[in-house]
Amino acid sequence: MKTPFTLSQFICIILLLFSTTAFAQTAEIRGRITTSDNQPAAGISVRLVGHPGATITNHKGEFTIARVTPGTYTLKASAIGLESQEKLVEVKANTTETVNFMLNEDLTQLEEVVVSSPAKKFAEKKSEYAARMPLSNLENPQIYTVVPKELFVEQVSTDLKTALQTVPGLTNITQGVGSGGIGLSIRMRGFSGTNAGGAIRNGMATNWVSLSDPVNLEAIEVIKGPSSTLFGGVLVSYGGLVNRVTKKPYSQFGGSVDYSTGSFGLSRITADVNAPLNEEKTLLFRLNAAYHNEKSFQDFGRQNTQVIAPALTYKVNDKLTLDLDLEFYNTERNTTYIGSIGSNVKAKGFDDLNLDFKKSFTNNDMLSSSKIFNAYFRASYKLSETWTSQSDYSYANSDNNANYLFLKLATDSTFSREPMSIPSTFGVQQFQQNFVADMKIGKLRNRLLVGLDYSQITSADRRTGQIALDKIQFAGKNISIPDFPVDFYRDTIAMAARFPANKKSTAKRTQNRRNYETYSAYFSDVLNITDQLITMISLRVDRYSSEFDDFKQTSWSPKLGLVYQVVKDKVSLFGNYMNGFANLGPYLAFGDENKEAKPEHAEQIEGGVKLELLGSRLNGTLSYYDIKVKDKVRVDPDHAGYSLQDGTQLSRGFEADLIANPFAGLHMIFGYGYNFSKYTNAASNINGLRPTSAPKNTANTWISYKIQDGSVRGLGFGLGGNYQSDAYFVNTTASSFKVSGYTRLDASAFYEQPRYRLSAKVNNFTNEHYWTTDAWAFRENPRQLIFNISYKF
Repeated sequence: MKTPFTLSQFICIILLLFSTTAFAQTAEIRGRITTSDNQPAAGISVRLVGHPGATITNHKGEFTIARVTPGTYTLKASAIGLESQEKLVEVKANTTETVNFMLNEDLTQLEEVVVSSPAKKFAEKKSEYAARMPLSNLENPQIYTVVPKELFVEQVSTDLKTALQTVPGLTNITQGVGSGGIGLSIRMRGFSGTNAGGAIRNGMATNWVSLSDPVNLEAIEVIKGPSSTLFGGVLVSYGGLVNRVTKKPYSQFGGSVDYSTGSFGLSRITADVNAPLNEEKTLLFRLNAAYHNEKSFQDFGRQNTQVIAPALTYKVNDKLTLDLDLEFYNTERNTTYIGSIGSNVKAKGFDDLNLDFKKSFTNNDMLSSSKIFNAYFRASYKLSETWTSQSDYSYANSDNNANYLFLKLATDSTFSREPMSIPSTFGVQQFQQNFVADMKIGKLRNRLLVGLDYSQITSADRRTGQIALDKIQFAGKNISIPDFPVDFYRDTIAMAARFPANKKSTAKRTQNRRNYETYSAYFSDVLNITDQLITMISLRVDRYSSEFDDFKQTSWSPKLGLVYQVVKDKVSLFGNYMNGFANLGPYLAFGDENKEAKPEHAEQIEGGVKLELLGSRLNGTLSYYDIKVKDKVRVDPDHAGYSLQDGTQLSRGFEADLIANPFAGLHMIFGYGYNFSKYTNAASNINGLRPTSAPKNTANTWISYKIQDGSVRGLGFGLGGNYQSDAYFVNTTASSFKVSGYTRLDASAFYEQPRYRLSAKVNNFTNEHYWTTDAWAFRENPRQLIFNISYKF
C-alpha cells in the first residue's frame, strides 16, 4: 500500500526548491519598457530565452527578473499582437543589470492589443455589434454590458451560465427547455429571454434553445432593451439579447492549455492554439477546444460535452479580409424540471416543501443529447476611405434527442413523474449585407449604416405527450424512490404493455414543423451636431412569412437616440426610444375563425448617464427605462375558447453598474437592477398582477486584488456574488406560489505569472440552496470547489 503524499511533505519540497534557487542565483535584471510616445507599457511579457526567469511589466512599465545565474542571455520583450524585441545582456554575479526597451507602437496602439490591467479590460465596452458601426460606449444612446474573457478566467467560469452572472439586471439564468433543444433561459427587464440566452453569435442568428461553451469566446455582450431595429424580432426578447463574440486569430504564435477539476467529479480540459500559416502573416489560424465531464450534486445526473472551434483569417490585401469560424458542440446531460402546481398543493412556495435537494428522481440513463454545428463567414472590403462593405453569412444546425423529465407537484409530498421524448432538428441560416460609412457632411461627422438581411429558421420534431407514468412520494417517512424506466418512448405498444394503467397516455408521436423566412432592410444614422451633441435615427422594415401557417406580414421598427457629452469623452447624458416586435401568427377570434394577428410591439423610453473617468479607472452607468407592450393576444373574457388582440403589459425600472480600479491591482465590479412589472390588460386571472420569474431586485459584485510587486507578485484573491429577491412561480388571482430570493457568494485565490496561472474557486461557499425559474423550476448547485491550472505558450 502506498504511503499518502501529505500536504506537509508537499510544502517542504516547495520550500526546499525555493531555498535552493535563492542561494544559487544572486544577480538580477531590471528595466523599463515605454511606447513610442514615451508612455509606460504595462502588461508586456519579459523573459530570458532558454531560461525559466520571466515576468510582466507593471503599470509603470517596470520589470524585474531576480535570481539569475551569471552568464550571457537574450532578453525578449513580447505581447500577443506585437512584434517582439530582443536584446543581449551579460549578467555578472551580485550585480543588477539595467535594460530598457522602446516599443514601435504608441500608447493607443498598445492598448488595442495588450491588456494593461484586468480592470481596464473589464471596464472597456468596445462592441462592433451593439450599433453595427464604429460607435463608442459614450456615443451610444443604448445600454449594453461587455463581459470579456479575462473575467471568465478570473472567475474560473466553466460554462456560459456562470460567465453571465456579472451582468446587472440579468436574472434566472436557467437551463431552458423547448421543442427538443437544451439552452439557456434568462430574464431581462421583466421579460423572458428563452430565445435570447445566446441565440446571437457574432451579431448573427444561431439556433435558439441550444447550449454553447465559453472556450471560444472573446466576450459576451448583453444588449439591453427591445432591439428589433438591428436584430429583428425572432431570436430576441423585449428585455434584450445575449451576443456571443468568438475569438479571432492574431498574427503571433501562442496559446494556452487549461485543466480544471473539483466537486461533483468535474474534469475539464481546454486548449487555445494560434498560429500564422505563412511568413507574410496574412493567413492566420486559431483552434479552441474543450472536453467537459461532470456529475450532478444529486444522487443521479451527469453531463459530457465536447467542443471544437477552428477559426481562419485571410488578409487578401489591404482592402479585403475574409474570416471564417466553425463550432462543433456535442453534449449529453440530464434534463429534469419541476413545476406545474396541482390544485391539491397547499404550499405557498418551494421552501414550504420538505424536498431533499439531492434527490434527482431520475437515473443516469434518462439523458438528452444535442449535436450542434455553427458556421460564420465575413468578407470585409474597404470600398473607400469612408465606406466599408461587410458581407456576413451564418449557418447553424442542431440535431437533438431530448428526453425530458417533468416533475409535476401533485400534492405537498408527491410528484407526478412525466417524461417526454422529442427528437428534433433546428436549422438557421442568415445572410446580411451591411455598408458602413464614417464621413463628413460639411463640418459634421456622420456615421451611417445601411443593411439588407435574409434569415430562415426551420425545425422539425416528433414528440410524445407528457406521459404520467407514476406518482412518487418525496416527503415523509420511509420514502422509496422507484427506478425510472427509460424505454417509455420506444413505441405505443411497448408503452401500453409495460404500463397498462396508462394505455390512454399520449405515447403516440405527433409531428411539428416550422419554416420562418424574413426579408429585412434597415438603416441607422448617427450625426455629430457638435463634438458633444450626437443624434441617432434608425428604422427597419421586416417582411415575415411562415410556410406552415400560410401567414405573411410586414413590421416596422424605429429607433431614436440622443447623447450629450457633458464632459467630452468622460460624462454622457443619453436618451432613447426603442422598438421591438414579435410575429404571432393567426389566432381564433369570435366571428373570425382564423384571424391574422398584427405584430406585437414593445416600446421603450430610456434615459440615463454614462461615466468614464480618471483615465478609465472609474466607469459607470445609471439608467431608467419604461417598456410598454401592446397588441398581445389574450383570452376573450366574453367568449370561451376565443382570443382578442388588445392585451398590454408594463415593465419599468432602473439599472446601475460601476467598475472601479482605485489603484493598481484592485478592481471592483458592482451592479444593481430594480424592476416593476405587471399585466395591464390581460386575462382576468392575471390582470394587474406581476409576471412570473421576474424578481424586483437583483445585484451582483466581484472584487479582486492582485499583488503588483515583491516576491509574491501575481498572488491575488477575489470575492463576489449575486443577490435576487423573491419572485412568483405561479401568480394568478386563484393562487400564487413563490420562489424565494437568494444570496450566493463566491471566492477565489490565484497565482498568475507570464507563463502559467494557478487558481482555486469556491462557488456558493455559504452552501445556499436556491432555485432559478422560467416556465419550469431548476435546483442550482450547492457549494462547489474548482481548481484550475493554465499554461501559456
